[in-house]
Amino acid sequence: MKKTLIIFTAVFLFVSGFARAEDMRLEAALERNRAAVGNPLYLYVTFYGSQSVERPEMPSLDGLQIKYVGPSTKISVVNGRVSRFISHMYLVIPLKSGRFEIGPFFVESHGQIYKAPAVTLTADGAPAAAQARAPGALPAGNEPQGAPSYVSDRVFLVMDIGKRLVYINEIVPVTIKVYLMNVQGLRDIEYPVYPHEGFSAGELAEPEKRTELVHGVRYNVLVFRQDLFGIKEGDYILGPAKLRCNLITRKQSSRRSSIFDIDDFFSRRFGYRTYPIELESKDIPVSILPLPEDGRPRDFQGAVGDFAMDVNVNPPEVKVGDPVVLRMTISGEGNLDTVTAPCLLSAEKFKTYEPQVTKKGGKKIYEQVIIPKTDEVKEVPEVVFSFFDPESGQYKTIRKGPFPLDVVEQPESERGVKMVSMPGVDQMFYPGEKLGRDIIYIKENIGDLRRKGRFLYRNPLFWAGQFMPLVLFGVFCVKHRRKERILRDKSYARFLKAPRKARKGLARARAYLGRDDVLPFYDVIFKTLQEYLGGRFDLPRGNVTIQVIEDRLRPARVDESILGMLRDVFSRCEMARYASSVPGGHEAKEILEKARRIISYMEKIKL
Repeated sequence: MKKTLIIFTAVFLFVSGFARAEDMRLEAALERNRAAVGNPLYLYVTFYGSQSVERPEMPSLDGLQIKYVGPSTKISVVNGRVSRFISHMYLVIPLKSGRFEIGPFFVESHGQIYKAPAVTLTADGAPAAAQARAPGALPAGNEPQGAPSYVSDRVFLVMDIGKRLVYINEIVPVTIKVYLMNVQGLRDIEYPVYPHEGFSAGELAEPEKRTELVHGVRYNVLVFRQDLFGIKEGDYILGPAKLRCNLITRKQSSRRSSIFDIDDFFSRRFGYRTYPIELESKDIPVSILPLPEDGRPRDFQGAVGDFAMDVNVNPPEVKVGDPVVLRMTISGEGNLDTVTAPCLLSAEKFKTYEPQVTKKGGKKIYEQVIIPKTDEVKEVPEVVFSFFDPESGQYKTIRKGPFPLDVVEQPESERGVKMVSMPGVDQMFYPGEKLGRDIIYIKENIGDLRRKGRFLYRNPLFWAGQFMPLVLFGVFCVKHRRKERILRDKSYARFLKAPRKARKGLARARAYLGRDDVLPFYDVIFKTLQEYLGGRFDLPRGNVTIQVIEDRLRPARVDESILGMLRDVFSRCEMARYASSVPGGHEAKEILEKARRIISYMEKIKL
């Protein structure tokens, strides 16, 4: 009997091992075998028979950008037979046209090496092949002006400037546009960056959204604007501009689903996926020219643009020694940072002060105080301002004045010391004094002192003491009523305790994350959000689902970005609790930050 049992066990182990070897295999497949240049697609490398296989190393291929997205596991039961596999997903973006062979692929499992043959991808430089997948895409050769080399039929980046030949200090407006069509949208959009050697850059303006019709195709467009001005003559290259964001697409699964298919459950419930992309525009050659020497006025100080000047003199009638305010306003189009104060010609008969400058919108205002020295002054001299106009390529000079000024001699009685302040403040006059008069000497003897009468009702502490019992009684009544309500109303008590419990839960999650203990981290985050939202809406923790919470929040017009973060946190936490491999590191920190922002936002709104 013992011998029979040993033989049966050996045969069973041999057969099970043979079946196991038969079931284990490695396969690789592309989402599709043909794609347009810049049009992303997925590569799936799937190992059947185990869920603990590391991802295969991906070769670096010229003309292809390959990024690892993550693993996906699946367990299915068909006719009592349990099968499991793990699929490693890669994002493949063709950067140029041609035929590419990706692979072969190798993985190791239980001491054995498994191989999958290479897959072939054909990248078409003309986007006509992609039009069948994205109706309305631009035909080949009809991209908008400045379309980048990395261009897709769905999303691409365009950089444009007003002119390619500019002068030093001339304003160069730069426009960067993100074109979007036939995708669910973009999120986590960063501001574009680009090299701008030879230029100084201003601040990027807030982006604006609009739609544009390009060759009969309507695009959603996000527009960024920035002003540059050249600081050094020569030939330079602007760009290429680069912009990072996450592209949102709807999930499409061709695999057969089952009741044990966890990935299929999340695909149906949260039917979108995001993957990072980096858009890149074409670079733009620009030449910066020096300002010409011919025709340069003597008073030219470096202003570049097309300006106008307005001059105002106030007051028109003064006495000798009284201040006159000369207000000079420079307005127009150009680089206001290069504008300096206009010149006042023939100011020998005036005492002049440095002008004060203010900048309001597209204007620069100079206010200069001048004081006539004699009553021989009959006018304020001519004011001159010179600038270089880059459109005409010539220097221009604006002359204003002279301005009539009535100056009279100061009366003898007013001659003394004057204090002159800034414009808009009345001048102060002090007549001349003789020393020894109107002087109060220091007392040598302080004299007799006596205390003045003090009244109790004039003391603030007296009134504070009168009202303090009333204040304390009011505080006691409020606290007592609140305590009674907490004991009587369980929903109210849960509502008050929810924020404190949420803070403790986030602290526990942060501690798990600090120890790289990822699985309890996702469990604590999920339970913390369930308890907090259950307390806010008086729901049992088991009834807190993303659909129930969205139904409660939408009538309150909650920010859509908060709802998106809430869906993302619930989705990732549920996947982490059921999946065999749990993402950590940066992704876990991102989940913790999103949970904190959700709770902080919920505390600020009134539901």
